[in-house]
Amino acid sequence: MIDDLRSMAVFATVVSEGSFRGAAARLGLSPSVISHHISRLEKRLDCALLYRSTRRLSLTDDGRVFHACCARALEAAEEGLNSVAHRQIELSGRLRVGAPALLASGPFVEDVMAFAAAYPAVELELCLDDERRNQIDAGFDVAIRIGWLEDSALRARQLLSVKRRVCAAPALIEAMGLPQHPADLVNWPWVQETMLPQFVDFSGPKGATYRVPMSGRLSTNHGETAKRFALAGAGAFASIDFLVAEDLAAGRLIELLPDWHLSSAGVYAVWPANVSRNSLSMHFVDFLHAQVDELRAKAEASGTLAPAPARTKRKHGA
Repeated sequence: MIDDLRSMAVFATVVSEGSFRGAAARLGLSPSVISHHISRLEKRLDCALLYRSTRRLSLTDDGRVFHACCARALEAAEEGLNSVAHRQIELSGRLRVGAPALLASGPFVEDVMAFAAAYPAVELELCLDDERRNQIDAGFDVAIRIGWLEDSALRARQLLSVKRRVCAAPALIEAMGLPQHPADLVNWPWVQETMLPQFVDFSGPKGATYRVPMSGRLSTNHGETAKRFALAGAGAFASIDFLVAEDLAAGRLIELLPDWHLSSAGVYAVWPANVSRNSLSMHFVDFLHAQVDELRAKAEASGTLAPAPARTKRKHGA
């Protein structure tokens, strides 16, 4: 079928140029290749399409009918190419974005709404789910990931990094005692998030490190629900900073071992590797990047945030 379409395009060019040589010059092919395509079509259709003489070409009756069909096919192909190119220029079409549900209460949703307001011809679907799903199978054009990425054929751009804290409800601390070292947390109950590793790695004074395995009766695949379990005193909770910031400030949760630290978690935009630079997906990623940079610049100007390191694109896991 592909060969037939190619030969149809050659045939239509021969008709429009009026000669094999003219078609060859326009298409950048040799006259013999042009002749091969026409002969191939005539053999395929079992009829003559052109009458050839030393000075001119003329269409047969079958050739006139077939040429009309070729013209319609080429017109449809050109319309398809132009419509997609127009979508890239005008930023229109449908965009499916997947993100962790815990981002629902932060500025991310405001960024999505700002993008929708800036590009009213875009139909945008935002899917919020803390269960990490395969991006290709889920049909997401762009996915937001929090954590650490494995190598894969996907592409990623880090938007920012967020601090992580281990915290617990005051009632649980009263029952278990205030820990002085990560080893004191080994026998504590933990609220477990099923999509994350079931251990916590601490880094402490003088380069000390300590891994604490998590165990507990309550687990969930939803970050906001995990926080509610922790607030109820069900266990210690390793959380992203912005999810527990208000609860820490209000005293509903207390940070454990503030002299020990957890590695920061990256926030990434992820997309398939074959997405073009001018695609709707990449415009969305660039928009998010600009929003984060603007927010960071304001925080740096107010002295509440240190400058962020440079971010690079890389391959990573779904």
